[in-house]
Amino acid sequence: MNDEKIQEGIWDPSSPKRTRRWKWVLIAFTAIILVCLLGLGAALFTACTSNKYIAAAGLPDPDRGFQTGSIYGYDVWIWDCYHNKHITVHRTSAEMTAGMYERQETACGQLTPIEIQLAGDEPKRTRDPSAFW
Repeated sequence: MNDEKIQEGIWDPSSPKRTRRWKWVLIAFTAIILVCLLGLGAALFTACTSNKYIAAAGLPDPDRGFQTGSIYGYDVWIWDCYHNKHITVHRTSAEMTAGMYERQETACGQLTPIEIQLAGDEPKRTRDPSAFW
C-alpha cells in the first residue's frame, strides 16, 4: 500500500503538490513575522514621543518643570518669558505610555491653559530643567 502511495506522489517530498504547500506556509510565516516586527518598530518609535524636538524647536533649556500624578499625570516644562512669550510644553504620561508633546504660548506673566487646568491641589513633583533635552 505504501508503495502505491509513493508511486502516486502522496508521500514523495519532492512532489509539486507538497512543495507548493510548503512554499505558501513559508511565505505566510515570513509575512506574519514582518508584520509583527513592523508593529513592534512602530510601537517603539511612538513610545519615544519623537515630536518633543518639533514642539520645543528653537527653545533653550526650560526655566522650570514639574510632574503630576503617580500612575497617570502630566509632564510640564515651562519657559517663563522667552522672546516675550510664556511657553509651556507638556504631555500626558502613564506607567507604560506617554502622549505627544503639545506647546502652548501666552503673553509673559499670564498662565497657559495647561497651567490653569493643573493649578488645583494635586501635588506636583519638581523636575530638573536640564533633564528636558
